[in-house]
Amino acid sequence: MIIAIDFDGTIVSDEQPYDDTKTPLRFLPGAKSGLTRMKAAGHVLILFSGRASPWLRDARVIDPLVQAGVRKAHKATAERSRQINQARYDQMLAFVKKELPGVFALVWEHSGKPGADVFIDDRAAPFNEDGWRGMVDLYGAAEPTTMRA
Repeated sequence: MIIAIDFDGTIVSDEQPYDDTKTPLRFLPGAKSGLTRMKAAGHVLILFSGRASPWLRDARVIDPLVQAGVRKAHKATAERSRQINQARYDQMLAFVKKELPGVFALVWEHSGKPGADVFIDDRAAPFNEDGWRGMVDLYGAAEPTTMRA
């Protein structure tokens, strides 16, 4: 099976401030063992993360919200943001290389999610055998009532 796994909040704790790239990353309980066991079971593991987004790491790419006219372009702010995002990406790669060598078949470095059979992500909603009924039970409003005259 191909399994795509998110990084922050799924493999490592995401409690540190966004711009803190100096504090060492910490595995979430069971993450390292779980990943190595999935790899040993023969699954293809893909690491995906917002840290790898080319929109965040490339100063030549204009922010899509700027392109849409939602916010103004500020070159100094954009460059500082790019530097932080590149540092976060580099931090992730160094962590994976040191702590999980050979576990991931690849790091997904594109916008959007990779093609996979299963996604493991701390922010994903559980879409299981209940399908949309389960989603509505979790997140939907009550059934609308009809008014009688």
